[in-house]
Amino acid sequence: MKRLRINSDSPVKSHLIPKAFYLAACVYLGCTVSVEANAANNKKLPAEQVEFFEKEIRPVLVKRCYACHGAKKQEASLRLDSHAWMMKGSDTGAAVVPGDPLKSRIIQVIQYHDDDSQMPPSGKMPPQEIAALTRWVKMGTPWPYSENDAKAVPTNGAYDYETLSRSHWAFQPITKPAIPPIKDQQRTVSPVDHFVIAKLEEKGLSLSPAVDKRKLIRRASIDLTGLPPTYEEVEAFANNTDPQAYEKLVDRLLASPAYGERWGRHWLDVARYADTKGYVFTSERRYPYSYTYRDYVIRAFNEDLPFNQFILEQLAADQLDRKGDDRSLAALGFLTVGRRYRGNIHDITDDRIDLVSRGLLGLTASCARCHDHKFDPVPTKDYYSLYSVFVSSYEPEEKDLPLIGKPKSDKAYEKYQEERAKRQQKVDDYIHAEADKFRANARLTVGEVLQAVAEKQNLAQGDEKPQYAKEAPHRRYVDLWRAFLARSMKTQRSVFAPWSEFAGLKKQKGDFARQASELIQKLAKQEAETDPNKRINRLVIHALKNNPPESMYDVCRVYGDVFKEVEQAWLKAVADAAKAKKPAPEKLDDPAAEELRQILYHPETPTASSDAEVQNMFNRAQRNRIRQLEKELATLDVTSPGAPPRAMVMLDKDKPVTSFVHLRGNPGRRGDKVPRQFFRILAGEDRQPFQQGSGRLELAKSIASRDNPLTARVFVNRVWMHHFGEGLVRTPSDFGVRSDPPSHPELLDYLASRFMDEGWSVKSLHKLIMLSATYKQGAQENPEAILVDSDNRLLWKHVPRRLGFEAMRDSILFVSGQLSDDREGRGFVIDKMPTDPRRTVYSFIDRNNLPNVFRTFDFANVESSTAERPYTTVPQQALFAMNSPLLLEQSALLVKDLDLEKITADKGMEEAITRLYQRVLARKPEKEEIELGKQFLQHHRDQIKSPARMSGWEKYAQVLCTSNEFMFVD
Repeated sequence: MKRLRINSDSPVKSHLIPKAFYLAACVYLGCTVSVEANAANNKKLPAEQVEFFEKEIRPVLVKRCYACHGAKKQEASLRLDSHAWMMKGSDTGAAVVPGDPLKSRIIQVIQYHDDDSQMPPSGKMPPQEIAALTRWVKMGTPWPYSENDAKAVPTNGAYDYETLSRSHWAFQPITKPAIPPIKDQQRTVSPVDHFVIAKLEEKGLSLSPAVDKRKLIRRASIDLTGLPPTYEEVEAFANNTDPQAYEKLVDRLLASPAYGERWGRHWLDVARYADTKGYVFTSERRYPYSYTYRDYVIRAFNEDLPFNQFILEQLAADQLDRKGDDRSLAALGFLTVGRRYRGNIHDITDDRIDLVSRGLLGLTASCARCHDHKFDPVPTKDYYSLYSVFVSSYEPEEKDLPLIGKPKSDKAYEKYQEERAKRQQKVDDYIHAEADKFRANARLTVGEVLQAVAEKQNLAQGDEKPQYAKEAPHRRYVDLWRAFLARSMKTQRSVFAPWSEFAGLKKQKGDFARQASELIQKLAKQEAETDPNKRINRLVIHALKNNPPESMYDVCRVYGDVFKEVEQAWLKAVADAAKAKKPAPEKLDDPAAEELRQILYHPETPTASSDAEVQNMFNRAQRNRIRQLEKELATLDVTSPGAPPRAMVMLDKDKPVTSFVHLRGNPGRRGDKVPRQFFRILAGEDRQPFQQGSGRLELAKSIASRDNPLTARVFVNRVWMHHFGEGLVRTPSDFGVRSDPPSHPELLDYLASRFMDEGWSVKSLHKLIMLSATYKQGAQENPEAILVDSDNRLLWKHVPRRLGFEAMRDSILFVSGQLSDDREGRGFVIDKMPTDPRRTVYSFIDRNNLPNVFRTFDFANVESSTAERPYTTVPQQALFAMNSPLLLEQSALLVKDLDLEKITADKGMEEAITRLYQRVLARKPEKEEIELGKQFLQHHRDQIKSPARMSGWEKYAQVLCTSNEFMFVD
């Protein structure tokens, strides 16, 4: 019996920098550390460390440190603009101890302890910056710089685009290289083999012998569908003598719906797919319709949607001819299912730029948010060109997202509509009630808002300030009154002519009270005028006479008192009519009062603002209440089975945005204005700005173009990586100048050119790779080959791989007979028991709280685009195999599905063991395995199944389901 193997690596001890006790020793050690650290940092760093430094560390150093510790100024002789200077330290010793934040002086001083120095002196850094610097020191202070990098970005900041486009392999046009001649013609069954064998022959190596057919069908099945073959399928394939049998097998697997579920999951890693938004304050944190993007991706792979069309739809489906089928609108989830960064539009947009640049192009453009890219030809202006594209689009509210289908149940849909209407009514009723309160109060406090207008327009003389009962009116409400007064001077002259006259006194130097008295006498003469263009409202002029103003604010208060008296008179008249059970009055009896009342209730007056207008002026408590009510709406959309599927789209704004460069990434510091356009290194010097709306469609076309040297290469490399465990380029999301060059550059270009020639068909690409002898070779060790190519970069063998979590869980469900054919729809909770039998790709992914089982088995990082998953072997994985409710549950269901107790009683234990092997491992057991199985079952014969104990057969089934043969693919 083969047992589950657990690899255990011995822990690596961190190297601590010794502490110097004497000045000479300190100097000596400081120089030594500097040299060693620089040597380490001159090595090529992993792409994720480069990205972390450029996005999280360099901007902090520039913003917080360089003013006092840069090239021009070095307080305490400390300089932090290069790794060498930083390691040299200051007058008092080393500034950083790589790997040990607690002993690093930089980390100590930014903590702001009361008994220590505090840096920067202007104020303590935000917690996220302190955490980033601490993490960086703990990582060993990786600082991505080498002498060769200077060639990419000269010291004057100018990029040599022409030289880079010629010298760097990834920026050169894709060509279709000639198939190289080789000596070993017998092994070649595909053009792929010529390129691989040619490299092997240069080193005196050859392909390994072909893998056994039983292993080949398992390899192909897991690769394409994530599910193992059945025993019957294995035997039929192994005994099939048809020369086309393997090709037909690949065609059958590609036609299976399980193919899209397997390969759609690979793409969802790139798309940083999750079902939650991250931290979003009090709002509903779950996306109601994220699943529609996941279902779109799976469908796209199953339908073999050309990859260039796949790109167009994910970036600009709203601008394409959908021919009456709006399901493709869900593709825009590629942009919209990312983290929400507490609503910070700059961070959200940066995430989208990073997704598009790394996910589709293999360029780390996000580094250029704060400064010109230090290594790749992506200047800050190019970054903000893409920034303009995305901020020229907007996302509709969730209730306005377009429908792309119907719920499965009409009854559930009707119930959903009824409940949603009730919850929406609660939102509307609250807004209307609060708006009514605002309008009622506004009619009684006109004087206060007029004071705010006078203050904003600087109409008052002297140092007098407005007087408010509680707080100043909302600035938006003040602006509404300013606009209203400006347009009412003619239409409402009899009421507001005095206001205009008093406002003009500011321009005349002198005593306001004396000037006001003269003005009132002048205006009083117009009270009896019959000409509406000359008449002054009687109540207004009488109030001014009875309360002579001594300032402009007094004038405002007089107006407020007049409007308040009119409003109170109207409210009394309405109340009296209601009390007497008479119809409500239509107007006030006094014409002068009615003239003022008409202003208060006119739709164009701010005191009669609409609900929507008033909502913009709500206070925090009111906004929080609305968010709570809207969260109930969103929760219904998330949970109701009757909620129809909607697409998480982006739409173009009416007026596109042409952004400015944000200097050092700070939106408050504007640099040059930049047009919306594509990267110059890819579009050429004569590139033209985008002209169609936001430019998303033009951007998508530029990315999906045959002339783009990156797109096809990047995707082909991803496909190769998932078939072989490692890409031809080891950095699948970084094809920049610091990336590893491809192991087989001609093969990469051949695959990319064939991929485009064959209509960007992903399924054709699979066949081209999988039909090759390179793919079909075995995993045998070759001591000679190991000496020449220990890490198998020349592909002289196939490397066994452990099942990823999705394939592992799905395979267990498959062999237990429980795997459901139910597809699409909202995700299920992965760690809830009994487990949902759907495939793992349909599980709910919580960005804030990723289930432990995902973390244990190296799930993708959903915070950003994942190029490739990590590969770890940790004790938790073995503990999961031994103790997880999933394994215990499925082992019991497997035994029940096969009815092993009955088979044992009817046909004997050997037959039952054989059936179990055929179901789990798709083969018959060897004689030795049968004997071991009998011994195991005999040992556990007295163990009867109970809630706290598994039966012997269930334990035996669990052992097979956790064996290396089941968990690994040869």
